[in-house]
Amino acid sequence: MNTELVEIVRTLMENEARSCSMDFGCVDAKYVQRMLGGVYSIEEIEAALKTVKKELGLK
Repeated sequence: MNTELVEIVRTLMENEARSCSMDFGCVDAKYVQRMLGGVYSIEEIEAALKTVKKELGLK
């Protein structure tokens, strides 16, 4: 697990929710990949999202 990516995804989700542009549950791997400029693979992002959503009590 890429702990750096987990932290990036967590921060991205918190910022999106804080700005009222997107709810935590609406953030998906494709959106994160676009926001991060395609630096990480979808598989890495999906794993990080799963971890963050679990930590936040989602899914």
